[in-house]
Amino acid sequence: MYSTQVGPVVYNPATRAFEALVTLNEGLDGIRIPCSLRFPIDAPASVVVPALIRQAKEKRQSNRAPLVSRLSRLAEGSIAA
Repeated sequence: MYSTQVGPVVYNPATRAFEALVTLNEGLDGIRIPCSLRFPIDAPASVVVPALIRQAKEKRQSNRAPLVSRLSRLAEGSIAA
């Protein structure tokens, strides 16, 4: 199970898709996964955001995320040693 954070969600008119960087927190580490889903521009955030989170989790579980960033909470100093 992951706790998640969703970065700013933007609509890309060229691809007609909502895009966001989703961070999945796994213990002391976080993994950032870029996500993009095609929805109409007037789709409500209550539909778009959970779908982006679901896509990030699916990419993580199936190793289909070619571009990811790993964040170490210890390296960032957010946890006192």
